[in-house]
Amino acid sequence: MLETASSLQQRGYSVSMIYGSMPPETRKKQMQNFIKGETTVIIATDAIGMGLNLPIRRIVFLQNDKFDGTRRRRLTSQEVKQIAGRAGRKGLYNIGKVAFTNDIPAMAKLLEKKDQEVHTFAIAPTSSVLERFQKYSRRLGTFFELWEKFESPEGTEKASLSEEQFLYETIKDTEIEARLSAGDLYGFLHLPFSTKEQVLVNQWQETMFAIVNGTELPEPFMRKGSLEDGELSYKAVGLHLLFLYRLDRRTEATYWERVRETFSDEVHERLKTDVKTLTKQCRNCGEKLSNDFKYGVCDRCHFTKIRSKPRNFKIYPHGKMKIPIWSQLFFGFFKREKQSGQPHFYLFLPSYDNHA
Repeated sequence: MLETASSLQQRGYSVSMIYGSMPPETRKKQMQNFIKGETTVIIATDAIGMGLNLPIRRIVFLQNDKFDGTRRRRLTSQEVKQIAGRAGRKGLYNIGKVAFTNDIPAMAKLLEKKDQEVHTFAIAPTSSVLERFQKYSRRLGTFFELWEKFESPEGTEKASLSEEQFLYETIKDTEIEARLSAGDLYGFLHLPFSTKEQVLVNQWQETMFAIVNGTELPEPFMRKGSLEDGELSYKAVGLHLLFLYRLDRRTEATYWERVRETFSDEVHERLKTDVKTLTKQCRNCGEKLSNDFKYGVCDRCHFTKIRSKPRNFKIYPHGKMKIPIWSQLFFGFFKREKQSGQPHFYLFLPSYDNHA
């Protein structure tokens, strides 16, 4: 995303950015820059489809898929419409325009596909359910097992509770579970933060031990070395605030709200500076790459990896025909060049190290 923004900026466009893990305050500033006309293009993930109303004339899809937390998959019809629906603004752009850069027929069908009616709604455990459960057992592990077996009524869909179960496994049979009621423990398990960030999971565990032992809460991760550090620090301070509010320590929370705001400002400034200075590099050797280069590794590293395979390594296209390795290299590379749209032809020399 930063690479795309940097490429556009180097061509003279002023750019705003919007993505899911961006601090809300930073997102608001990026949006205001666009609304005021200080930027003319927004580079965004599918987060832009979440109810953001902006004066956008045209939406251009550079990608048709997304990572949903488990795997990469194609956008659904509803997701395509949500994002495309950002184009157009009554009284300014009465007709919004949408463009796709690849797989255009399939994406056009998704845009025109009839929406499926919603026939279910999600249900999750309530405090009263947990209170009743506590009369029979204090182990939340038992509760999760029962929830897995529970068949939700027709027209409903039960919540997965996968993140709560993941956190529970990290403190199961510890003094945390022994000292807290099932309801209180579930409340801490249910705090909204990303369990995919190990730093945050460790912070959650350390804070839980501090709570049951009556010691000072540990300070969250805080660092301003890079954009990634700033974003992670914002999340860590946010998790610290969730604990403070749950413990009704609002005076301390006021201080930490100001700390979090400094990291939001840091991310905003980092976005401006990083976009200006970013250069695309091979992730293996660090060689500078053109911003238009489609792949994350340079050609030399790509073919070095292929040459490092055992001599008897065979590729079977479609599980049928054997092709000499030099032919596979040539046609594989030709396919790469054709897909990237670069107007080059390359001639392989016997060493595989030079091309022209």
